[in-house]
Amino acid sequence: MIRRLFAIIHKEINHILRDPKTLMVLFLMPATMVVLFGFALNMDITHIPVAVIDHDNTPESRAFIRAFTGSKYFTAAYRIDDVSEVENLFKNRSIKAAIVIPNGFGKDFTTRPEVDYQLLVDGSDPTYGQAVTNYASAIATSYSLSNPGAARLVPIEIRDVFLYNPDLKGSNFITPGLVAVILMMACALLTSITIAREKETGTMDVLTVSPVRPIEIMVGKVIPYVGVSLIDAVFIIVFAKLVFNIPLRGDLVLLLGLSVVYVYCALGIGLFISSIAKTQQVAMMAALVATIMPSILLSGFMFPIFSMPAPIRIITYLVPAKYYLEIIRGILLKSSTFGILQNQVLFLAILGTAFIVIASLRFKTRVN
Repeated sequence: MIRRLFAIIHKEINHILRDPKTLMVLFLMPATMVVLFGFALNMDITHIPVAVIDHDNTPESRAFIRAFTGSKYFTAAYRIDDVSEVENLFKNRSIKAAIVIPNGFGKDFTTRPEVDYQLLVDGSDPTYGQAVTNYASAIATSYSLSNPGAARLVPIEIRDVFLYNPDLKGSNFITPGLVAVILMMACALLTSITIAREKETGTMDVLTVSPVRPIEIMVGKVIPYVGVSLIDAVFIIVFAKLVFNIPLRGDLVLLLGLSVVYVYCALGIGLFISSIAKTQQVAMMAALVATIMPSILLSGFMFPIFSMPAPIRIITYLVPAKYYLEIIRGILLKSSTFGILQNQVLFLAILGTAFIVIASLRFKTRVN
């Protein structure tokens, strides 16, 4: 059995080394995706364009406006005189909000700590809308508390402390998720075309008449890609560290070891797809659809799982990226240990084994 297994492994290694497209998929594509996704999926919303309407035109009102435009969150794109102009600016997508300072703003600010202003927000984009209201509320509250008369109204000072990501950098949240998505896609894509390639080139007939068991073929095809994929995982993490300076607080050896289980699961999915698909093109398309969409939408990468409907939350238990996201974010950001992550590792091992066994059974059925 060992000799037959090593023969399959040697055969697959030769396929990898002789195919430059495989190496391109392994290294060039992940690097490109890390850069594009890392910069495009930026959750740090800054420099929001706003219009300013100052009906008061006093030192107090101008100082209040500077509190907004002097921050990194807002940029005064327009200064207008009439509120009726705001609608056209919204329709032209020139601004995301408008700040309206009423008459008497300066007088009110000197006599009472709480002052009124109007904030008009473009609600067609909920992400921007929520960010605008949150930032504006924080800035207005801070400015209002600068009034000496406000001290008596605020006997308790609240100081927020953000653990694990003190600067609330979106890249620290996005980039580990990218590692999970890219690894799943690359590993499944590579292995999904293995059996399909054997069918197209005619070498499948050689395998079927050789004294090799289906499970040996499956395992022999997986092992080389496990090693290559681990090199790819290290490359992605190091590249993400250099480009986005993500924190590396936990045990990297533990991360690499647990990544083996995730890669094993991803390769199992690829083998399962390759056992179904008849051509390499079909296998590639199926691998992309089966890995990218669930890994992005149902893993917690972009949207929190707890806010999803109950039936969708049940489906997420079948998404391997869900468990690896908890592993990589836990190790990189929180220094989590194996004892904390053992359940995630167990689920990944079960899923990977299930896919490989099913792929072997399907291959055996086709042979018979």
